[in-house]
Amino acid sequence: MMNIYLIGFMGSGKSSVGKELATSLGVSFIDTDSYIEEVTQKSIPAIFAEQGEDGFRSHESDALERLSTKEAVIATGGGIIEIPENKDIMTKNGIIVYLHTNFETISKRLQEDENRPLWNQDLDKRKALYERRLPLYRQFAHYVVETDDKEVETLIHELKEVIKSS
Repeated sequence: MMNIYLIGFMGSGKSSVGKELATSLGVSFIDTDSYIEEVTQKSIPAIFAEQGEDGFRSHESDALERLSTKEAVIATGGGIIEIPENKDIMTKNGIIVYLHTNFETISKRLQEDENRPLWNQDLDKRKALYERRLPLYRQFAHYVVETDDKEVETLIHELKEVIKSS
């Protein structure tokens, strides 16, 4: 099996769905944000504060390179699509599935979350970030799965069908 990369905006369910999918497939689950925190011994907000978004994106690309041979379900950070080379790394080593979620759903899910530096800004900036990234997710993805109003079990079933067909 190759890697299954889950991409999508923060709060789209990449980590929660990814864990369940990995368990269902009997493979490892890796969250790139957690991996980066482990390697750097720093939290994501601390990396953003010390190195800025560019520094964090560099850590993301390094993580993708290191994880490319793992044969796992890999939940990526929402901004993984900001670096075009990341598409090459993921395409070479697996399939890319975009978990599309509407902005309103994401807003509800992230209402209380204070650990996301790019979410902790005003509504117009969050909405602009979402709108700017949408076409990038679609350009990166081999498959798109809609997540709004779906239970995790339903999404797992859909993802397994996608994997089977690839």
